[in-house]
Amino acid sequence: MQHAWQITFEKIQKLPEPIPGCPNFRRVPGYKVYCCGQPTIAGFEATLNKVCGDIYPKDGKIIWLNLRQEPSLYVNGEPICARPPNKIGEYAELGNITRDIAKANEVDFLQVCEKRAEENGGKIKAVDINKKDIELQVKKSRV
Repeated sequence: MQHAWQITFEKIQKLPEPIPGCPNFRRVPGYKVYCCGQPTIAGFEATLNKVCGDIYPKDGKIIWLNLRQEPSLYVNGEPICARPPNKIGEYAELGNITRDIAKANEVDFLQVCEKRAEENGGKIKAVDINKKDIELQVKKSRV
């Protein structure tokens, strides 16, 4: 099965050296500022190794910002988010989302996913980047 981070879609930026598990990885020219899509847990590690090289673990700080407006969480190291069905694989502008709204939505999303997994024999239904229905077996509930 191909996962969302391995699949390209129409508007994705093509990169010469992609990082497995870190879609659309890129660097702002002239700065130590990097950007990407929603990575897997393994993608976080691979990205840190790419940008830090031999000095990982590093002695300086790294700031990783998630600028998604919709809540996201990880199931067995794979990202899922509460994105409107008509915005899967596309930019989703959801309006004036504040930090407090985002935090509350994330807490609610986690509770909904835990309840659905409990009601569905430990599985969560989701939609991948190609708008295909998938089912994820939940092996652990928290990272």
